[in-house]
Amino acid sequence: MEKWEAAYLAGIIDSEGSITLTRLHNNENRKPCISVSSTDKELLVYLQKVIDGGAINNKKNYKPDKHKNSYTLYFKKRQTSI
Repeated sequence: MEKWEAAYLAGIIDSEGSITLTRLHNNENRKPCISVSSTDKELLVYLQKVIDGGAINNKKNYKPDKHKNSYTLYFKKRQTSI
C-alpha cells in the first residue's frame, strides 16, 4: 500500500467509518473490527482491493423511494498469539 493510499484510507475511516471491538461468541476474546458505510459501492470495492480483504454487505433499505441503497465494508482481524 502506498503512503497516499494509507492516508486516504485513514481519512475515509475517520469520516465514514468506525473502529470497534467485537466478538461472535461469548467465549471468544474481543477482536478489532473496522467498518465503513457508504452509498458508493465503488468506493468500498476500491478500499477492499487496497486492503486486500474485507467483506461488503448490503444494508436493508426500508424506504427505497426516499433513500439510496447503502453498503458496509467490514474488516475483521483474528486474534493471534504473541
